Amino acid sequence: MVGRFMQRLQRFDTAVAQQRYFRTIRDTLTLLFPFVLVGAYINVLNQAIFQKNGFLNRIYYLSHWVPGFKYMAQYTGMLSIGVNDIIAVIAAFAVANFVVRATNRDNLMAGLTAAVSFVMLNVNFAIFNDQGDNTSSKFLEGNLGSQGIFLAVLVGVITGWLFSKLAFKPHEHQLLETRTHLLMRAKNNLLPMVITLGLFSAIGFGVSFISQMGLNGLFYTAFKLPFGKISHIMITIFLATLLSNFFWLIGIIGPIGFSGNGSVTTVQNLAYALQHGSAWGAPNPITLHTVFDAFANVGGAGMTLALVIAILWKSRNQDFRLVAKMSWFPTLFNFNQPLLVGLPILYSPLLAVPFLLAPMASMLITWVALKLSWMPPVAYPIYRTMPGFLTGWLGTGGDWHALVISILNLAVSTAIYLPFILINNRLTTGGATDEA
Repeated sequence: MVGRFMQRLQRFDTAVAQQRYFRTIRDTLTLLFPFVLVGAYINVLNQAIFQKNGFLNRIYYLSHWVPGFKYMAQYTGMLSIGVNDIIAVIAAFAVANFVVRATNRDNLMAGLTAAVSFVMLNVNFAIFNDQGDNTSSKFLEGNLGSQGIFLAVLVGVITGWLFSKLAFKPHEHQLLETRTHLLMRAKNNLLPMVITLGLFSAIGFGVSFISQMGLNGLFYTAFKLPFGKISHIMITIFLATLLSNFFWLIGIIGPIGFSGNGSVTTVQNLAYALQHGSAWGAPNPITLHTVFDAFANVGGAGMTLALVIAILWKSRNQDFRLVAKMSWFPTLFNFNQPLLVGLPILYSPLLAVPFLLAPMASMLITWVALKLSWMPPVAYPIYRTMPGFLTGWLGTGGDWHALVISILNLAVSTAIYLPFILINNRLTTGGATDEA
């Protein structure tokens, strides 16, 4: 039965890869990879080294002896905003560009229109209300980064389709542009430009009446709806994590934030640990923080550090190996966006299955360990950039049982990813068999 499922998944992945719009999305994600990779390394510098609660700063007390630490924190923070917060704008441009290129229309004008339309979709219309704060940003900046990739793909595809249908004439490329030719390009593409810009600005304006965070805000609101009446905490954690990771797969990043250090249950556990000198017996052993954050988020959503290990161990796909070698360091600190766009994991039927299953298996193992009191729950503060396989160990105050569970989770997750890497080997090598 498992073998038949794998065969069907392999055929489905092959069929999807041949679809025009899917190829467009894959090409776009590959184009984004170097920008996302640079942004991930900048985030490691900024958040792991040059922030006071950064993991490496906490270990080596860099803020006490590194000259210009404060200014480096500001500089790397500026770089992070500059590189990471426009990823979705680039994606909208690229998708429209690739869609229109195949139809012999003006791909450059389509890409520029898609980029501007995506920004207009994310105008912060609250600043125009009577109650609006004049100091607020003019744009919903949170939607312009990697968490806006899903919307960017939609904008790019729709823009490309409109240009393919409404542009007056086929585009004729010229090696040296003339003023006359540029003006003709504007004339021939004016109709799809106006319709596209009007469409997405109107959508953004309409959505602003029901969501201050734009369309992404609606997605996040819808995300919370199914869990309001579920009484069993572990079922809630499983379903919330499954849905959150599915959102990641389609480019909507953020419904579940890493590290619930400030939640009521986490504060209660910390107070107990400080009072008793140990996390054993803490009042809230099963929470999103103790089960998911600490043990099922190794390398970021999807337990992607296990994917890196599986690729470097068994993959014969040179593209996969190159992306893994370039991405392992930020993934170690839980920045897995380079893997999401570089392999890509986003919109990949083949990698979607283990991306969803690996965290489920890790949470199940962790839940059993906590229910049987094999280890104490995580009670001490953990930080966003703490390497995932150390989170449980350090969050329990250095309990070795938690370290064993973390390593076990990583091993099981690697085993879950491995068959899918072997399938990819067969797709890459034209059907040759692999031995695990």
